[in-house]
Amino acid sequence: MKKVFQDAVDFHRHLCLDIAVGYRAAEILVREMGDELKNMKEVVALVGNETCALDAIQEITGCTFGKRNLILTHVGKPVYILQNTKTGNSVRAYCHYWDTFDHTEFRRLRKAVKNPDVSEADKAALEKMTKETIDHILAAPESALFKVTRLVLPAPKIAGKYPAAPCEECGEHVNEALLTETGGQKLCKECLALTAA
Repeated sequence: MKKVFQDAVDFHRHLCLDIAVGYRAAEILVREMGDELKNMKEVVALVGNETCALDAIQEITGCTFGKRNLILTHVGKPVYILQNTKTGNSVRAYCHYWDTFDHTEFRRLRKAVKNPDVSEADKAALEKMTKETIDHILAAPESALFKVTRLVLPAPKIAGKYPAAPCEECGEHVNEALLTETGGQKLCKECLALTAA
């Protein structure tokens, strides 16, 4: 196992299919961006969905939620973009491998192993399928896994410091833009959910 991949696995705390996909995506994005990554203060990663792959993206690209340069776009696709916000130059990797992967059998086996009465055959089948799939993801040609495109994008709005105000229910301070007015009160999302329940 390459050290960079092992670092991503260690950061994530376990080996899984999506950490392998995130590793391969990050490897492609970093390589294709090249000199555009000289000043990491000008780099953002845009990710389309919330999966284990994001931990590999964070570990390898250096873009993190904490630094506010990892942005979840919520497009619901396994798509990963690395962008230089100064030039707009970007590389996009869409993981088309998942389009043909047999999710049904994999999910069935994962569900089966959570059952206390799981058979040894199902345990062995999941372990074998997981290992074979990870090995395939790590060794496959990039074109078998990803559609990679270059594009120029406008710089995304980066969340920075924000004005905060107290929620009128719990009193905790929250980004003013996230307060919702209901019943004459401005409430945070947590209190709003509790009043709706």
